Amino acid sequence: MSLNLYQITSAFPVAMDQTEMSEEDKQKVMDELNTLLANKSQNIIAYIRNIELTIGAMKEEEKRISEQRKALENKVENFKKYVKECMENGNITKIETELGTLSIAKSPISIEITNEDEIPAEFKQEVITVKIDKKAIADNFKSTGELIDGVIIHTDNTSLRVK
Repeated sequence: MSLNLYQITSAFPVAMDQTEMSEEDKQKVMDELNTLLANKSQNIIAYIRNIELTIGAMKEEEKRISEQRKALENKVENFKKYVKECMENGNITKIETELGTLSIAKSPISIEITNEDEIPAEFKQEVITVKIDKKAIADNFKSTGELIDGVIIHTDNTSLRVK
């Protein structure tokens, strides 16, 4: 019978609390639990690494597909420009077919700013953004121990590292 990780790790405190066992028997049980834990941990590491490799391969494939999509989008844009130029050269504004219609339409006005300083204030909007520096708050807490208002500092977080 194979034990799961929870069963193995839960057995450690139970084994240590056994008062009717001799120290030698406790040590044998602890050694067996450590062996089971090492074997289970090896499988856990292999499982995590396998998933991480799959994620990496998926990211690479997403990147490749994204590049292909962008190339096709550029191809369509350039082809549309070519068709538009051909129609404009022939003074043709509309071509109707069974599949659809090609037509040249006037675009809305477009504004290009050449010098922001010359634009009158009535056409400017002030945008204010506030960014809170969490690292500075953490550094301040580490150095002074001071807890500032509006912040909850978590010092007991843990994470699993797989190397």
